[in-house]
Amino acid sequence: MSWFAVDDSAHSHPKVVAAGNAALGLWLRCGTYAAQHLTDGIVPGAVARMYGSKTQITKLVTVGLWHERGHTCTHPKCAQPGPDEYAIHDYLEYNPTRAQVQGRKEREAEKKRRQRAGGAGGDGGPGGAPRQPRLDETPGANGTGHNRAQPIPADWQPSEADVRAAQLARAESGREQLTDQQLAAVTRKFVQRQLDDRTCAVAWGGRWQQWAENERTDPPPGGGVVVPFNAPQTKGQQQRAGLARLFEQTGEV
Repeated sequence: MSWFAVDDSAHSHPKVVAAGNAALGLWLRCGTYAAQHLTDGIVPGAVARMYGSKTQITKLVTVGLWHERGHTCTHPKCAQPGPDEYAIHDYLEYNPTRAQVQGRKEREAEKKRRQRAGGAGGDGGPGGAPRQPRLDETPGANGTGHNRAQPIPADWQPSEADVRAAQLARAESGREQLTDQQLAAVTRKFVQRQLDDRTCAVAWGGRWQQWAENERTDPPPGGGVVVPFNAPQTKGQQQRAGLARLFEQTGEV
């Protein structure tokens, strides 16, 4: 979409005041026509007559807002119109030329083609989808890499706020608090998983908190009941021990 530029002081410009509101409406409509159709400020006579009256056209020419063929305006950017055409005074002073607009559109179209093709001209992948950064990518020198997704550092550690958030979440869900040893273990597993999966992210604290919140604490090894070595024997144990000693003495079985 192109735009027809109007100076913010146009409301009080002598030419505008002299032309009057009706002729100014014609000037505005034909100006937007020229911007849309990229005519470089040339208004076809048929368009001018379709949007306005002969009196309005004459006023625009008389005050100098429009020029007829053969005009003597010395402004370097005022084009010379053809037969049955009008030129908008100093149109190209404030509005881009047809070549400039087409060049911009071609550059934008080329950029989109590169993005769809996954070329170097954009950050998109095939089909325009966001591309997953590779492990060997580093932030660019243009300063925009600060907020780009990056691989996790091998020595990454959660912040104190991350630990507090994870422990609080565990407490609210009725789970045991993690010890320092368990926190270190879950961090090692978390970092290794991200490296193995070649995951890239802008921040890692939130992901780690989920890992720590869901970490299971294992029960003591063995799963049985530990009996003290010097614990007193039960009555049944005492009876069986006495019978064993008796058999040893008599040799009977």
